[in-house]
Parts: sequence; structure tokens; C-alpha cells
Amino acid sequence: MNRLPTNRGFWLTLLYSILTLGFYTLYLIYAFAKETNTACVADGKRTQGLVVYLLLGFVTCGIYPIVWECMWINRCNAYLIRTDKPEGLQVSTYLLTLFLLGWLTLGIMYLVVFCKKLYLQNAVNETYNQLHGL
Repeated sequence: MNRLPTNRGFWLTLLYSILTLGFYTLYLIYAFAKETNTACVADGKRTQGLVVYLLLGFVTCGIYPIVWECMWINRCNAYLIRTDKPEGLQVSTYLLTLFLLGWLTLGIMYLVVFCKKLYLQNAVNETYNQLHGL
């Protein structure tokens, strides 16, 4: 078993995303899927990786990435609930920001949700590391 990363911070991740013109964000999708599948193996589900994310995102004109994010958020929160940890980002907050608050706040809420997604995955990874003595 490998230790999952728990130190993804908002500012450094934002900087990497800007410097790589968004490619680091694609890496995060790959990493989140891989880490979630590792931590949540007991639930019998599978979070699809980057290739499926991109292909179905293209075919569905951007709808699948929204569905992927919602399923990922629910799976991470279910894992945290099963391990008696506080939940993180909620699907309702994500969708509300995506469709309403994001553009009303001139993008500031998009950054808040981006930060909360990082902290959600950090919490899942930290819980996994603690449960497995890593």
C-alpha cells in the first residue's frame, strides 16, 4: 500500500494550473479518480479515469464532466461518512455554484469550489492513510 498525498494546497495548485494552461487540472482528475478508487475500494464502485472523462465529455458536449464530479463528490462523502469523518463539499453546493453563483460572483465561487474539491480529496486520502497506518 502506498501513502496517498494529503498536502494539495489551493494556491500552489492554482499556480500549477495557470502555468500549465490547465493541464495540471487534467492531471488532478486522473489523480482524484485513482486515489478515490484506492481509498473507496470497499464500496464496489469505480470512478472513471481521465480518458473516459475527456471522451464522454466531448461526446455529451460537457455534460458528463458535471455528472462525473457529482458522482465523485458523493463517493468521497460516503467514504468519509462510513469512517465517521465530517463530510466535505456537497453536490448541491457544487451545482449551485456551477450554474448560478459562479458567474454571479465573477468566478470567485468557482475558486472556492475548486479549493473545497482539493480539501475533499485531501480528507479522503488522510482518512485512508490513517486507517491503513501509513
